[in-house]
Amino acid sequence: MMFSRLFGRPKEEANPISTLDKLNETLEMLEKKEKVLQKKIQAEVEKARDFTRAKNKKAAIQCLKRKRLYEVQIEQLGNYQLRIHDQMIMLEGAKATTETVAALRTGS
Repeated sequence: MMFSRLFGRPKEEANPISTLDKLNETLEMLEKKEKVLQKKIQAEVEKARDFTRAKNKKAAIQCLKRKRLYEVQIEQLGNYQLRIHDQMIMLEGAKATTETVAALRTGS
């Protein structure tokens, strides 16, 4: 009891399959966020057109600035997705290596 307070509890053994599932869920969530941001970009472009037709240049520029912010967010989401894909590839490779080593051990 006292040691657990000092050193913390031991970490649970990470299951590669559950980790891959979580990474897949995160990817799906990021893709949904990206779609929402795409819709917001379209809405800002439409508003900017409307303001331009109404000769309200200042409001149109504000819309385009918001559009640019959304584009930066989409770019960040794309980077996160790439990192997650990298993690998934590494995990799958580690899983294959572990299974191969286990098979070799049982075979010898």
